[in-house]
Amino acid sequence: MQRKPRVLDFVIVLLLISAGIFLTVRAAGRKSARVIVRTDDGVYEYSANAGGIYAVQGRLGKTFFEISDGKVRITDSPCPNKTCVNQLWRTPLVCLPNNVIITLESDGDFDAVAE
Repeated sequence: MQRKPRVLDFVIVLLLISAGIFLTVRAAGRKSARVIVRTDDGVYEYSANAGGIYAVQGRLGKTFFEISDGKVRITDSPCPNKTCVNQLWRTPLVCLPNNVIITLESDGDFDAVAE
């Protein structure tokens, strides 16, 4: 025997859909607060909101990276295979031959258990 959907059934479904949309938009809207660059020379920190192209000295030479809209990518590096340049806007960015590692960190970073 099937029962007819009631108004409360529609309200519950609407609430679940609304919660899913809200959480998706909230997660997509988070922007990282800082870009951390690790090299042989040390650790450097840049604002993720400060757009521009920057350079850091690595083992083989200078690695150039771009910060734009809370994202980061490597634009040029002296390494022979340029794998780091092809990583595009992902994180972490790693240039192993030049020993440069670039990560994004936000003020409210949580691990998977806490979130």
